[in-house]
Formats: sequence, structure tokens, C-alpha cells
Amino acid sequence: MHTTTIRFAGLSKLLCATTLFIASLHSVVLAQTTPAAPSGLLTAAQYDDVATLLIGKTPASGLPAAVGQSQKWTTYTQTVETNWAEYTQKIGTPMVEWAKTEVPQINETVFYPFSGPDFTTAFQIYPNAKRYIMIAMQNAERPLNLSAANPQITDQALDILISAWQLYGTHGFFVTEYLDRYYYSTQGRIGSSTFITIFMKLQGFELDRIVPIKVNSEGDVEEIPAETRNWPSVRIYATKGGKPIVVDYLKMDLSNPGLQASPENLKFVQLSAANPTIFKAASHLPQNANFNMIAKEVLGRAPLIVQDETALNYSSLIKSFDVSLYGKFVIAHHAFQSYHTDLAQAFTQRSDIKPLNYRFGYYKDGNYVVLIARRK
Repeated sequence: MHTTTIRFAGLSKLLCATTLFIASLHSVVLAQTTPAAPSGLLTAAQYDDVATLLIGKTPASGLPAAVGQSQKWTTYTQTVETNWAEYTQKIGTPMVEWAKTEVPQINETVFYPFSGPDFTTAFQIYPNAKRYIMIAMQNAERPLNLSAANPQITDQALDILISAWQLYGTHGFFVTEYLDRYYYSTQGRIGSSTFITIFMKLQGFELDRIVPIKVNSEGDVEEIPAETRNWPSVRIYATKGGKPIVVDYLKMDLSNPGLQASPENLKFVQLSAANPTIFKAASHLPQNANFNMIAKEVLGRAPLIVQDETALNYSSLIKSFDVSLYGKFVIAHHAFQSYHTDLAQAFTQRSDIKPLNYRFGYYKDGNYVVLIARRK
């Protein structure tokens, strides 16, 4: 939800109370033994039940005993409903309406590096895409199956999901540091696929199949056996209104050393960067010298880029792209203030800047900015 990818301690001050809560929970449950990984795939109906529970609703098969008996279930259902409504009103609906008129629509593939589990933004900006490629550092794993969890895991998981939702509803993205804790703080292993599944279900999708994947030596995605114990990367097949889509979420190190150590990942990035690209809450990593390989690929290949201030340098974009500016930008978030002085200067010089009526990325004294770059 982003992005979602924040690596610097300065930004954690925004949500310190939640950090303390999750840290305490982390210390209590981390020592517990991880259960054996389930084998095989669920049916489409079972995946739908998993997703229905994750959005706080009762599936067609009924409410599992461990869930129904949890004192936290009612709180969770109310938290999802309240915070999704807040997100939709303040961010989701305005973003959808804005994208209809401002973003050229595409019908094929969208590339979203540094995405975290933020499927929502990709879908709202590009609702007609057939495939969404998302890359982040967090493990995907299997979606959390509350119907198969024991009461202890159920309570632990609901505690974490309640906390996560309270942040997302207000801010519209997840903090990387917290995503790592969500994963390691319970036996249930709440990975990115859990949040992607939630967002897809809330957006009206029916989940058909979820499989583990990897990048092969040719830089293509291939599915691997479902019995594989760990699922760092996953492919999700889903349908909405009769239209099928594919979401490929890959755990991948996008730094220069990471790509140099995995030539297959570099090939994958090169192929993916030829598609319309989104950057949001990317911790200014694409402006960092240690990430200039992915920046170079997107700058050289992407036909269209939608980003906030945390992505590619404005001065680099305008060499090859016609760049439209939306919102207001004076200075980057206090954790990254040395970045993007060129963008701040552009906002003082250009007279064609359009308003932005929703939150996109980091809070900066109430200001948000979106850049749309169309290749010349």
C-alpha cells in the first residue's frame, strides 16, 4: 500500500506508538516454533474463503471456530470497515477520478518497483491492466489462512492486522520496518501476499489461484511447485467482472549489488522497465547512487512514469520525458531533505502545475506531489 518502502529511521517517528506495540509483541512470540508449511494449493473457493476472512467478513463456508471465539474478531471487522472507508473517501476515490482524466490508460502490464504490498495504488491508477508486476524486499508467503490457524495464532495475527489497518487507513502506505515485523512476529508469517489478497478482495476481485514463482535464467517468471516450503515470491490469478488479471509479486533486491549478484533479476528488470511504471514512497532510493542501475533502466525504457518525489530525479526525467506536475512541493520529508532540490526549483518556476486533491506518499507539511512523465 508503497510505498510503501521506507528504510530510514527518521520516518519511523511518525508512528512511534505503533512501533512500540509491535516490538513488544515481536519479543513475546518470536521465539515460538514455526509450524510446518502446508503443501499443495487451495481451490478457488478456498482462496475466496481465505480472502473473505481477511477483510473481516464471514465466508460462505461459515466462520471458523477459532475466529468466532476470538475476542479480537469484532474489533478487527470494525477496524477494516472503518479504515477502508476512510482510505476510500480521502485517497482511493479521488485517486481513481484523477487517474481517469490525467493518466493515459494501458491494457497490458504495469511495473511497480519498491511497491511493498500496495496493489491498491497500481490498480486505482491503471484499472485496465492485465498484469501487475510488484517488487519489494519482503517475503510474500502464502496468504494468512485464519480458518486453519489455532486460537493463539489467530489472536496474534488479528492484533497485528488491526495495527496495520489503523496505519493504512490514515496514511495509505505501509512502513517497511513494520512489514518486516508483521512477518516475523507470529507463527502465521504475515507476508506481503496477505495484504495484497486483502486489497484485491476489497477491490472486488475473486481469487482464482496463488502459486509460488521465481525468475529463471532468461529473466522470465516461472511457477514452481506448490509444495515448496517457502514462498518468497508469488503469482496471483484473479478475476473481476469476468476480466482476468495476474499479479506477480517478487521479493528482489533492486540495489546495484543485488542486481549484479543476480543477472537473472537484472534481465527481469530490463524487461519489466519497458512498461508503464509507478513509484510511490520509495525512500528516494532511485535517486541514490547505489540504485542507479534500476533508475537507468526505467529512464531508458519506460514509455510512461507516474511517481512522487521519492523516485527518479526531475532533472533526469525532463531530458527524455514531458513531465506534468501535480500538487505542491517545497522540500522532501525531513528524513530525506537533501533530495530533489531540482524539483523544488521547478515548482517555483513553472506556471502549469495542476492541483492534487488526495494524499500520495509521504506527509510533508500537508503537501503531496505527483509527476507524470510521458516519453517524448
